[in-house]
Amino acid sequence: MGDEARLQVGKDLLTLAQASRHAAEKCLIEHDWSGLPIPVPGLSMVLEPRYKHQGIAEFRWKECYDESGVREVLEEEPTSEPSEYRRVNSWWDSRHRATINVVHDKQGRARFYPSFPDRLAFTIRTMDAAAVWPVEAEQRAQSKLATLIPTGQYDLYFLTGHFAEVSERSQVTYLFRKGRPTIALRQTEEDSNVLCALCLHPIGYYGDTWAGVMCPTDEVIAHLLMMRGSEEKYWANANQHPVDHPNAGL
Repeated sequence: MGDEARLQVGKDLLTLAQASRHAAEKCLIEHDWSGLPIPVPGLSMVLEPRYKHQGIAEFRWKECYDESGVREVLEEEPTSEPSEYRRVNSWWDSRHRATINVVHDKQGRARFYPSFPDRLAFTIRTMDAAAVWPVEAEQRAQSKLATLIPTGQYDLYFLTGHFAEVSERSQVTYLFRKGRPTIALRQTEEDSNVLCALCLHPIGYYGDTWAGVMCPTDEVIAHLLMMRGSEEKYWANANQHPVDHPNAGL
């Protein structure tokens, strides 16, 4: 295929962000509040169990085009053989910075092995997931957030991607962060006691990333409103990560 016949990305071909935009517009016409998550090549999608479009998580792209319009075939991941081991427990070991996994074999004998999460890989995969977020969706979400928090707090968020709010009920300080879990801590005049990182994605997220299927500030708004409405429900629905675990995003 000659250069003159190559398809142009953004004109003849849709980017992932454009596909996300078109899907959202179609869902709005059909009065579907949630939009439709767009799969990202190479990343798994984990959806909230009550989300009605569960089938989208099984979708896999078969081809894509690079920035020059050159077609690339995406090979399907080989089907793995069923493991003879069944994981029965796991926990985070802060001393060794590893997840300790306990498994049973078919005879019920226990074994354990450590796994070491890669923080840099989390960051890179999160950047890959960002390809599905339309820029204007993030801009609108930031405009909405500006109406929910004081001007000084919003300016801080705009500049750093962080702002804090103290719960009037529990006196817990919540550090809301763009594209990362929310940090919960108790502050006194002498010290700060970090409780955990609260990870919650209202619709779903991309596996082994910090990226949700919604644009980052939409998820910050969800965290903020859930905390203000019911801290108990917020904590009950969020995954609570130790702050030294890579999933915490510190």
